[in-house]
Amino acid sequence: GDNKYFQSNIYAVVEDTEGTVWYGSRGKGLLVGDTWYTNKAYDPASLSNNNIFAMYRDKKGRVWIGTFGGGLDLVVKSEKGYSFMHFLNGDYSQRLIRSILEDHNGWMWVGTSDGVHVFHPDSLIADPKKYHVYNFANGKLKSSEIKCLFQDSKGRVWVGTTGAGFAMCDQIDDYDN
Repeated sequence: GDNKYFQSNIYAVVEDTEGTVWYGSRGKGLLVGDTWYTNKAYDPASLSNNNIFAMYRDKKGRVWIGTFGGGLDLVVKSEKGYSFMHFLNGDYSQRLIRSILEDHNGWMWVGTSDGVHVFHPDSLIADPKKYHVYNFANGKLKSSEIKCLFQDSKGRVWVGTTGAGFAMCDQIDDYDN
């Protein structure tokens, strides 16, 4: 098979709807095909941070990028290539993303150092503040440092934390309740 070698550690990989494999690196940004995308301080539509720890392609084919330091990016395709919309980039802990999961109902779960942020993608795109937080501060989790997310065949979402083990959430159809 083909071997690829990088000058950086690859922490996340995803395939887009056209069959192109995307590589998220620790420190060097995002590689799509032969093009590197990086954070550029002068360009607000550039990648929010060059450390990418998680990537996910949702049911509508959109690629979400969890950066470790810049929050969550949504990839926007144009004739010129790709640009990025930025979400979950408030306080420092919220910008540290390690995991992304889309549950069976189409809700996204994003594991940060400030707990789990849950949202419907279309709602978040329309209003960047339209998400729910489950963390230690609001008593929903025993630790806010999220390492991994997993949904089992019964629809339960398992949240792996640092220092406080696993938490299990039964899937809900409407998180606004």
